[in-house]
Amino acid sequence: MCEDPHMDTADWWYTLRIPAQPWMISLVRSSLRLVLKQHGRLDLADTACLLATELVTNGVVHAKSPVTVYLSCRSRTLRVDVHDTSPEGPARRSAGCEDESGRGLTLIDSCATAWGVTRVGRGRGKAVWFTLT
Repeated sequence: MCEDPHMDTADWWYTLRIPAQPWMISLVRSSLRLVLKQHGRLDLADTACLLATELVTNGVVHAKSPVTVYLSCRSRTLRVDVHDTSPEGPARRSAGCEDESGRGLTLIDSCATAWGVTRVGRGRGKAVWFTLT
């Protein structure tokens, strides 16, 4: 099991485990919105939900993996880590006007304060993360 790497230093944190079922992705949006409302950070909800949904979809659809979402906040900076079991990192694709996918990393790059990929030890996959301030 992967632990939230930021819980020791966070003002608050949550963990959400999602099975590899595409219909569960809406649970991520509603859960994030509820947590952010509870902590007075609805100002970040739309962007956080959009970006988290992109990462969870990548984990479920491309990695064919259950995902764990770690949500933490420290000093007013929100961090969302999405862990899946695939060792393959995300790949930026060039999406055309008619393409239905391929824009996720561009969205994250455009909207997040920072983002990156952290490998999880012993072949247990990766976490793609982003921050919002």
